[in-house]
Amino acid sequence: MKNELHKFNRMKKLITYRFLPVVFVILLIIPGINSIFKIVSDSENLENRKLSELPEFIVARLDPFPNAYEDYYNDHFFMRNLMNSLWSEFSIKYLKKSPSPKSIIGKNGWLYMTESELDSYLAKNLFTAQQLDSFVNEIKKRVNYLSSVGTKYYFVVAPTKYSIYPEYLPSLYQVKKRFTRTDQIINALSNIRDVNIIDLRKSLLKHKQEYEVFRRTDNHWNSFGAYFAYCDIINKIRIDFPDVIPAYPLDSFNIESLDVKGGNIATIINGEYIFREKHQPKIEFIHPKVFTGKSRGYPVIKGFAYPWEYEIVDTSTLKTVPKALIIRDSFGGALRPFLSSNFSESVYIFDAWQYKLNKAIVDNEKPDIFIQLTLECHYHNILDHIEEY
Repeated sequence: MKNELHKFNRMKKLITYRFLPVVFVILLIIPGINSIFKIVSDSENLENRKLSELPEFIVARLDPFPNAYEDYYNDHFFMRNLMNSLWSEFSIKYLKKSPSPKSIIGKNGWLYMTESELDSYLAKNLFTAQQLDSFVNEIKKRVNYLSSVGTKYYFVVAPTKYSIYPEYLPSLYQVKKRFTRTDQIINALSNIRDVNIIDLRKSLLKHKQEYEVFRRTDNHWNSFGAYFAYCDIINKIRIDFPDVIPAYPLDSFNIESLDVKGGNIATIINGEYIFREKHQPKIEFIHPKVFTGKSRGYPVIKGFAYPWEYEIVDTSTLKTVPKALIIRDSFGGALRPFLSSNFSESVYIFDAWQYKLNKAIVDNEKPDIFIQLTLECHYHNILDHIEEY
């Protein structure tokens, strides 16, 4: 018995004082060796953001270096992507919770963004009276300036998924209809002359009874949602411009149903292959009506993450109808193939969610129609980027 106890204690000391320190040292040096020789490859990074870059070590500027290096290390430590993927899969499949505070897992595979979109739905971001006055005055300024150069202004509200599909939210987020910032703005602008408001919520709520108009795993509308938004916009514009032809009916298009990986919200939580979508519509004209136009070469906003999308020019088969300038956000991507078909030329500017008038571009383009497509949780960006004109 004593011999066995003695052997056990010797083995315990061996493990404690020799084996574990060696393992600890190996664990410390493996990441460094792997970062140099790339012996073991990490899995693909599925996050929808740019990872931090290795900061430059400058003796004269040491203060920001520790935080910058910590950000870099947190984004690049050994097998980070694999561990993130494993944790995400465990959290999604077994805990039934989002592994990221930036998203919510709803019912039947519906995913939602949090932050500004959730705040908008819960009416936590209402304008103060002063902010609302400033917003209205800015829109008045835009209308007056555009009117002075012969351009009609259309303020188009793109709804968030919360406004169209609140029923798939977890019970915790189910609330009665609230007076939101969109309601504030529409009420304030509705009686102002020459402000043409196109609130797409009503149209999408109507058509969702027959078609799914948003992607389940993305915060954007799908091709059906974009199509019905296009119909609503064109119907309103034709009141002022009867020479604009009606929206093309659905039988003008080929419609396919695709099996696709999850969208941008699924990507945020490393779940784009867990949350696949089996019936995503792809809608294209049977006979092409939109063609690539001549690029203007407008300077891209510094630091914009999608510089290739800053300026896009389309032309159509129609040559005697009005020209449009569209200041858009990411919702404009799916809308563009439809909208461009009804104008002689369409110039799209994705100004990094600033939603500015972009006076210099207006002056150069001299459009007949100015469309401001604004996601309803981003109205504050208009106040943050007011131009002098």
